Amino acid sequence: MLRKNIFAYALLLFLAVTLGFKSYDAHAASDQQIQELKQMIEQNQRENEQNRRQNELLSEKIEQLEAEKAANQAQMQESEAQMQQVVSNQTDKPIGAEFALTIGAQSGPFKTGTGFYMSGELGLPLYKNLGPGKLMGLINIGWAKTDDDLTFEPTINAVAPGALPTQTSVTLDTVSILLGLKYKVEQHHIVQPYLVAGPSFNIFLNKSDPGSQVGGIAPQPDKLQKNGFPSGQGSAELGLAAGLGVDFNVTKKIFVGAEGRYNYVDRSNGSFGTYGGRLGFRF
Repeated sequence: MLRKNIFAYALLLFLAVTLGFKSYDAHAASDQQIQELKQMIEQNQRENEQNRRQNELLSEKIEQLEAEKAANQAQMQESEAQMQQVVSNQTDKPIGAEFALTIGAQSGPFKTGTGFYMSGELGLPLYKNLGPGKLMGLINIGWAKTDDDLTFEPTINAVAPGALPTQTSVTLDTVSILLGLKYKVEQHHIVQPYLVAGPSFNIFLNKSDPGSQVGGIAPQPDKLQKNGFPSGQGSAELGLAAGLGVDFNVTKKIFVGAEGRYNYVDRSNGSFGTYGGRLGFRF
């Protein structure tokens, strides 16, 4: 009986010890798993923090790139607008050439009186920024017509003694070609004075009605000869021209003005003056 009890106690003790060890192992395994899970959670948290920082950096980079893109687009639009403005200004702005039509009067050469005068001129810019203005090459072609009535005594009266004085009607056409320079002051945007000078080529075409002939012989026009009036059908003379004027800008491309010019011709009484109003166009 005693042996049976001892054996039973021993068996119970063995079972208790065995179960205790198993319980201890299970508890230790549970703690290790918990620790591993905590470490995984911490690692995930660290990775999430890194990912969050990376996302923030990427977002900042994206915002920076978008800002740079917007700035570049704005700069490109501004450059395009400036280019369009430059092109528009170049299109609208004249190159500086001018054409003008002048209508006025001419103090007739060879004492033929005052007559109608008109001319057309073309000015081409040579230097746009020369002091306060610009220098242009000038081509001017003018035409004028003057006439006069002269009375003179006949020099040949042998055929008809006592012949009366004869009245002669004289008409003179003047064609003048000026190749010169024009300097125009452009400091003021409306009032612009200028100077003109250069050599000229002058063609005088005359026509005279000798009036009544005496005994079939035309009287000698001594007075015309004294005035230097060209004989025959006319003459061609070189000369020098100088003048001044002023233009008033109506728009960027249209102007009006007035001009006076003296034309020197190396011939007796051959010099003459022209003056008149101008209408011009700039292109």
